[in-house]
Amino acid sequence: MYMIKKDSSAISSRSMIFLRRFMLLLGLSVLSGCAALKPVNLLNAVVPSSGYTLRSDVVYGEDERQRLDIYFPDSTGPRSRTIVFVYGGAWREGSRADYEFVGQALAEAGHTVVIPDYRLYPSVVFPAFIDDVVDAIAAAKLPVEQWSGDALAELVLMGHSSGAHTVALLASDERWLEGSGINLSALIAISGPYDLPLENPEVAPVFRGVGDADEVRPVALVADNHPPTLLIHGEEDERVLPFHTRHYAAALEAEEIRYEVQWLEGTGHVAAIAGLAAPLDRSNRNRDRISKYLDGL
Repeated sequence: MYMIKKDSSAISSRSMIFLRRFMLLLGLSVLSGCAALKPVNLLNAVVPSSGYTLRSDVVYGEDERQRLDIYFPDSTGPRSRTIVFVYGGAWREGSRADYEFVGQALAEAGHTVVIPDYRLYPSVVFPAFIDDVVDAIAAAKLPVEQWSGDALAELVLMGHSSGAHTVALLASDERWLEGSGINLSALIAISGPYDLPLENPEVAPVFRGVGDADEVRPVALVADNHPPTLLIHGEEDERVLPFHTRHYAAALEAEEIRYEVQWLEGTGHVAAIAGLAAPLDRSNRNRDRISKYLDGL
């Protein structure tokens, strides 16, 4: 029922060459401050624009950041899902356009992918960005139903880094989606800070006003109604340390929740999500890893 895997082939040798070049350009972009060398722009520029139809700039609120994109797959199968992906950025930065490679990879695998922007610190603090994701899910319901012809009753939540914390919080605390008419069929959480340290100077101002730290720590909120979960974390992650995933896995096991942990050997924080892009994984192993997990539910 519970699986822990070490994936030493998370990034193939050919993809590793691309990754090294990509990380070199990442370093150059940081040193130069040149927007033209923004790493995700470089990555998205070589991602195939195939396998999906994009509906962009769906409005779900009055703020300019309250917009979302939906990637509709060109072909679906009996196990196709609707996946809401929440990106990271320490609650301070990020754009849905930066994650075209995520939308493309999952849509080409037959899944509908919703990627929302959300308001960021310091313009807002918790729980505004959580509320935004909930509102985005509600706004995506109608266009997804119109495209598929079926009522959207279930979805998969997926996130990376601080976005993984957001989706884990939604999965662990049922009050957020209560009354939405949507059930969670699975959670896919990548490199998230699930045992959130509120005393951390980067975290504290974002969550100021939270009286009880356990209210925002998914590891403390797991209950027996938690959806099946896939946890992915790079063993070499120095940004969000791997103990967060270990603690979350322990909480899931304590409640007898169906879960799987995949440790990516030799992989850091960025590569854990960047490896989903076709140029970084010629055989689409990261995409297929997620689809295989969903197929097995």
